[in-house]
Amino acid sequence: MASSESSPNAWWHCFFLYDGSKVKEEGDPTRAGICYFHPKETPMERQELLCGQLAGMLRCVSEISGSAPDLIRFRKLKFSIGTHGEFLWVLGCEAGTPDSACKQLQRNLMGIFRFYHGTLQKAYAVHSKEELGCKWEKYIEYLLRNTSDLHRIFNSLWALDKTKVEPLLLLKAALILQSCQRVTHVLGGCILFHGQVVSTQLPPDLTAKVMIQEAEIQEGQLPPGVQMLPVFLSKQEVASLRDFPLEWTSGVQEVSAEGSSPFAEDDLSPGSDPSSSSLERMTLYVHCVRSVTLCLLAEEAFKDPEGVFQSSLASLNGLEVHLRETQIQDGRPHAKATPSYTFGHFDSTQRILTSNFLPWDHLFLRAASRIHDTFEQIPSASEISVRSGGSSCACSLYALRGPLLLQEAYYFPAAGPHLSPPPPSSFGGPDTKDALFLLPGKAKQKLLKHGFNLL
Repeated sequence: MASSESSPNAWWHCFFLYDGSKVKEEGDPTRAGICYFHPKETPMERQELLCGQLAGMLRCVSEISGSAPDLIRFRKLKFSIGTHGEFLWVLGCEAGTPDSACKQLQRNLMGIFRFYHGTLQKAYAVHSKEELGCKWEKYIEYLLRNTSDLHRIFNSLWALDKTKVEPLLLLKAALILQSCQRVTHVLGGCILFHGQVVSTQLPPDLTAKVMIQEAEIQEGQLPPGVQMLPVFLSKQEVASLRDFPLEWTSGVQEVSAEGSSPFAEDDLSPGSDPSSSSLERMTLYVHCVRSVTLCLLAEEAFKDPEGVFQSSLASLNGLEVHLRETQIQDGRPHAKATPSYTFGHFDSTQRILTSNFLPWDHLFLRAASRIHDTFEQIPSASEISVRSGGSSCACSLYALRGPLLLQEAYYFPAAGPHLSPPPPSSFGGPDTKDALFLLPGKAKQKLLKHGFNLL
């Protein structure tokens, strides 16, 4: 298997899909059940060893406890596990990856597949392993390319930095979507610029899934730069689009251009209905105008791509030109002072992450990862301060979570003198002179300057 030391994505170890229905008899080879394995360069003997061991372990645990585990931890690796009927899928990560991130990445990948292909049973009944293997490679490549350390922690959207874009352009993008939404059978959509969200009417998980698709040159009936694809949504997702058409990112200013690609918890989770009747076939309309992409989700009955194309082409051309000009102006070299601190603000409803400085400090990422995981596991926690270990000096981070568990803010004194180690105490309790106790007040003061008040 690929060495984690040599891989640019050291947190990612492997992913495989296994069909237990193909391995029923004692003499059936394990490889017969392997539908897909990544990295594909892994020798078949090692694929069989890992798939066979994990499948056998899950079967044993299920028989003893009555339910299959969704996470298995080893000394150097952990595996997030999903099952439906005879299908088993496993994502392996390094042991240091937060449990929530490991599970989410596995759901992300399966959610992408379900969105474009429907259920596993149906997809593998009508397509070959080789054909679907190419699709898995595409989805994994996308996740690895767009999965930064921030994604592993917050699962956030790639979004245009709206503080650097003329508000009228954002309004224009929103109006284009509203105009398209008036077309019969169109339920909502989003506009992307270089893979970043400009405006969207879709929930974050659906926005993330349509972002994967790039229009290919089509011959025949469709206009140039346009493609229409069948996609599959849960009935709950379709109902939310029909009943609550709204714009998720309109008017939001706290957007990071360095964020990542998110996916909400998918309905292909243990215990959900795996049958094709739980999914509704829809149509995804994709129109690329150079670096701008218009994506629309419509009911399957939608048959008027030419009408949408003609009504939106001029507006999309104008939007693309102005956004490109904005990008060129913003790309000019300019001096930027290094701030004396780093902050991060995460909006879990819109899955948007804001920060004042990048690249991210490794200590910040490590501490933020632990704190975010703690917030996930302890809903009652609202404020957390941590100090890294060290004999000569210590770094610290303060995190605050707002009411209703919808927002999180992180403050890290990234530059300047770090906090000194805690002063010795003869009583064994916290010392109020410890600088760690000054962090909450300082953090709230700095965050307030950026417009974030979570109290």
